Amino acid sequence: METYKTYLHNPPHLFRENAIYFITASTYKKVRHFKNPVAKTFLRDSIFRAFGESGWTIIDWVVLDNHYHLLVNATESPERLPKIIRNIHRFTATFVNKNGLAVKGAAHIWHNYWDTCIKTVGAFYTIAHYIWRNPVKHGYVTDPFNWEFGSFRTRFTSEADYCAKIMAEYPLDRLRLRDDF
Repeated sequence: METYKTYLHNPPHLFRENAIYFITASTYKKVRHFKNPVAKTFLRDSIFRAFGESGWTIIDWVVLDNHYHLLVNATESPERLPKIIRNIHRFTATFVNKNGLAVKGAAHIWHNYWDTCIKTVGAFYTIAHYIWRNPVKHGYVTDPFNWEFGSFRTRFTSEADYCAKIMAEYPLDRLRLRDDF
């Protein structure tokens, strides 16, 4: 089953059962509320808890100071996605505010999220590569293995040949994404 929903002030969303989604969420005005490792850890744990409770599988992920990227496998109830994201953002915004981790003067913590259904094997591998390399792209580290708030280290430790093959066969120059965080 497939449902396409449009919203007045949000991007449209395609809900497709058992689909793989690429999800990006950004903080309001790109403010870096998650610079602190404690905040990043809370965000990561909230993401895993919310998707796990909904029966979705997280395939690859990365958390940065002001945004995150996920590659997830939907269930038979993909229309749950807005609620999953809403819960993540509500819990993490409360945590950041209550623990004094919000940037002073910030009106909001989260801005919005964008999702895309992955339609081809090539797109899947290119997006996975993109997620792994995102901390390098944004200057956090020079090697994605050194970024603890992403799936690459764990995946590379157990599947080094797989990771090397994907990075070689699915270069990032094929990908056209807005990522000006």
